[in-house]
Amino acid sequence: MEEVITSRFSEELVKKVDQAVSRGYFKSRSEALRVIIEEYLKEHPELFLGDKVQALLEKAPALGDEDLERVGAKLFKGTSVVKLVAEGRA
Repeated sequence: MEEVITSRFSEELVKKVDQAVSRGYFKSRSEALRVIIEEYLKEHPELFLGDKVQALLEKAPALGDEDLERVGAKLFKGTSVVKLVAEGRA
């Protein structure tokens, strides 16, 4: 079941969304915003880690680069830890 959410956007942002819709990238504003939000959330898995992960990390032993990549691949679904750090997201 889908839920309706009311939100406010700047005129500039609405124009950009409308332009994407008029060019055929999306069927409607609703679809455009839904897809854009879904993609953003996929790209930022760190938003869902929570406080318990931080406490766990503080207790964790130091990991080598290869170990860190293996753990990161599991936590971040294949996204490189190096890439996340470079982007300032980890």
